[in-house]
Amino acid sequence: METGSGMGIKGYGGMTRRRFARLATAAGLTVLTGSVLSACGSNEPSDKGTAQSSTDADTLLPATIGYWGGTCEAPIYVAHEQGYYQTCGIDDTLLQITTDVTPLLANDELDCFQLTPDKFKPIEQGLEVKVTDSVHKGCIQGATTKDSGIESVADLEGRTVAAATGSIPQIQIASQMVKLGLDPSKVNWVTYPTAEMELALDQGEVDAFASYDPYAEIAVENGKVKFFSNTDDEGLKEYLCCTLGVSQRTIDRNEEIAERLSKANKMACEYLTDNPDDAAQMMIDKGYVAGTVELNATLIKEYTWVPGDEQLLNDSVTEIWHQIARAGALEDAPTDSSGLDEYIQKLTDGMIQYEGA
Repeated sequence: METGSGMGIKGYGGMTRRRFARLATAAGLTVLTGSVLSACGSNEPSDKGTAQSSTDADTLLPATIGYWGGTCEAPIYVAHEQGYYQTCGIDDTLLQITTDVTPLLANDELDCFQLTPDKFKPIEQGLEVKVTDSVHKGCIQGATTKDSGIESVADLEGRTVAAATGSIPQIQIASQMVKLGLDPSKVNWVTYPTAEMELALDQGEVDAFASYDPYAEIAVENGKVKFFSNTDDEGLKEYLCCTLGVSQRTIDRNEEIAERLSKANKMACEYLTDNPDDAAQMMIDKGYVAGTVELNATLIKEYTWVPGDEQLLNDSVTEIWHQIARAGALEDAPTDSSGLDEYIQKLTDGMIQYEGA
């Protein structure tokens, strides 16, 4: 177990930044997949070929699509299993990601994945990936014991919370605390593999934990209670959690691949809206996710699937940057309000290349 350092705030409430901003580039999702789920689909690397100026509509474009094993990545599983990638002109290979995406992108081993806010800081620092479409709202939640005295993020000062330093669960909780006039540096942030977080809670090593679904929901089924949810909490539920990320190198080879991936994403999201129970059954049967069919079906129904919403995508990316700044992790940003807004707008414009269907 690693213990995360406290965070400072600058530009929001007059507190000082701390070094944790630099840790954010580690992209916290690596921590969230401590238990390795069985990989689905072919793991053979795609022959990506050479750059093309145009592509015949009947020609399948090869693409390696990565996933970690979260419930919210359901569009990837559905698009693969229902043949939507093929229908939209993608010769898809699924790859379960067990490390950070940075080396995969650098080595041209990954074309597309569901991009979460954990990747915003790496993008700021040069990660070559574009946000190309909206996917859904919600999917990060926190759990604690019934007798912990923690009812919301307002109760976290002085407590120990398992949430990877620099990960979006920690950043969003810290942001919410700052909005309440609280100091997130007074929380003892610690890092655990996701699969061990509930056990750490049971053993009294932490007072609460927060992660991507389905782990907090599993804990609730085991008698715990939620204290945080970007699916339900005001100021968070209005915005996207997950977006579609496509490698810049892939787009440079042939931009049409991003358009086709967005079309498949839309088809999968529509399927999830109409068939959440069938999707959950498939995800369990194929070994994509942890938990039960019923639990994953409940989560799928709670998410708001919103592919192809350019305005929401822009608004959400902008708001997430403000959350990162509020939490003290945007160390190069101006501290005055207008300067910060301008800085964040440039970041947003630079990372979005909308290809939504």
